[in-house]
Amino acid sequence: MIVERDNKRSYSQPVYMDHAATTPLDPAVLEAMLPYMRDNFGNASSVHRLGRAARGAIEDSRERIAGHLNANPEEIVFMSGATEANNFALNGLGLGSHLVTSRIEHKAVLEPAQALESRGVRVTYLVPDARIGAPSADQVAEAMEADTCQVSVMYVNNETGAVAPIKEIASICRARDVVLHTDAVQAAAWMTLDVEDLGVDMMSLSAHKMYGPKGAGILYVRSGVELSPQVLGGSQERGRRGGTENVAAVVGMAAAMALTVSDRDAAVSRVQALRKELEGRLIDSIGDQLVINTPLNAAPHILSTAFRPIAGSPLDGEMLLLNMDLEGISASAGSACASGAITPSHVLLGLGLPEHTARASLRLSLGRSTTSEDIALTAERIVKIVQRMRQQRTG
Repeated sequence: MIVERDNKRSYSQPVYMDHAATTPLDPAVLEAMLPYMRDNFGNASSVHRLGRAARGAIEDSRERIAGHLNANPEEIVFMSGATEANNFALNGLGLGSHLVTSRIEHKAVLEPAQALESRGVRVTYLVPDARIGAPSADQVAEAMEADTCQVSVMYVNNETGAVAPIKEIASICRARDVVLHTDAVQAAAWMTLDVEDLGVDMMSLSAHKMYGPKGAGILYVRSGVELSPQVLGGSQERGRRGGTENVAAVVGMAAAMALTVSDRDAAVSRVQALRKELEGRLIDSIGDQLVINTPLNAAPHILSTAFRPIAGSPLDGEMLLLNMDLEGISASAGSACASGAITPSHVLLGLGLPEHTARASLRLSLGRSTTSEDIALTAERIVKIVQRMRQQRTG
């Protein structure tokens, strides 16, 4: 069971509000991994004792993960993370086929989709339904054509926390014999992922978003779905992904998933209450300038905010984020800094947010170690920063 951290925090200690980017490695997960970094270091393809121990650890982890997903062990393919899994899921599409996805997917889906377009695959990018902040089942149904062979819609959006109606989309896909892939990275720590109940054909997961190690992930591939291997030169993963397995990372992912599942309901309830507290504090203090991009029925851990222009002038998003860091709050922007220029988040633009507002955004993502004190400090410092920037603008 994941142990709650000490609630006492010094004023100077940074408050970590970026769990959607990565989560800290749980000590119990590290303990499970250490034997495979030290004594049991064998190559899982070797036939001697050390190799057999490594192979046993991998297959035991595969069975445990499959059990949590209500899948068969042979349907679990170990990857380096969700980026590779997403690429693997999409790159099996043939020329002349049709893919349906959305404008607010992670870049690990959007960029492979764009690469497929350059090779002759037709891609439809759905605008999210404003009511839910994600593509609706009706939108997916309307976008399908006679040659549609795959739909890829993320379960929980990584910037806003919006939850897509995956079960309804899966029902439509199954009725039309279309493969459904979902990036469920942001759902794994907070939602039940029963692949039979959801009805998905492929699902990408990453360990470091659920208190596991970086560099470990899986692609669930339903039996009967044919995918060409993308990494050649080895027969590992039943010929689907060549390369020597990272045994410790695989063991860590299985341990992390078990810990996450063990107390999920209590963690969800607590974190959701904290997120609502944070949202309420911000609305009470700077509600006239605040935009909330996270819908009501979102995943519990993400609060996406943005700030309207001050005196007709957009807020400097890069300065906002730097000030947050100086004030001891580790958070992310809904934009990426490239070559010194702030680029508005494609997700927020896809949701219809004006560019000048999208440039000044913050994604605040909570975790199991987040406390009420963290929430109070985060709200206090955001208000302090925004009010200071407002005074500078109005001069």
